[in-house]
Amino acid sequence: MGKKYVSLLSSKTANFEDLIVRLEKKYDINGYHFDIMDGHFVKNFAFNAEIIKALRNKTKLIFDVHLEIQEPELFFDMFIDAGSNMITFHPQNCKNLNRALRYLKAKNIITSVALDLEHSIDYIKEYLGLIDNVLVLSVQPGFGMQKFNGAVMKKIGALKKLIKEKELITTIGIDGGITEEIEEDLFDKGVDILIVGSSLLNSL
Repeated sequence: MGKKYVSLLSSKTANFEDLIVRLEKKYDINGYHFDIMDGHFVKNFAFNAEIIKALRNKTKLIFDVHLEIQEPELFFDMFIDAGSNMITFHPQNCKNLNRALRYLKAKNIITSVALDLEHSIDYIKEYLGLIDNVLVLSVQPGFGMQKFNGAVMKKIGALKKLIKEKELITTIGIDGGITEEIEEDLFDKGVDILIVGSSLLNSL
């Protein structure tokens, strides 16, 4: 069975410390996904390094920070120092993808690259050996509560095949509109990490 990271973007509470306690008492989860937005790459604002730093000693689970911002490499150290274990960013926003991935590797950070709906796996193909996780977005980035776009299943299949051909251990994550009804099917299709949000948070 794969892993589940909880996205806090759709949370109806700002008391994240209490939310983390309640989540870990009720569910078997593996980490938290933080959408960092500055209003430029996406038209929304969410989270920052200070929130992550404040929550870091409240749980031992993975902190996956999704930088939905321009020039994410300028902010790597800020989020590493705050306690991030995994940094996800969009390659089209990065000036030098190879250098950015190598920098995170040197810092012992799990490297994760997000593929938007319009980007094929060819966009990251030559860098796959440096990527620990590929996060396939099944919605447009920036806002929660969107519906899952089933067209990404073809992309997941192609990505799984490429990883196998290259004999890599790169994992595949998926983010956007994940409901309980499709979780098992996604795991069966080769997804390793589900980013779950409102479908789980609304049941607390």
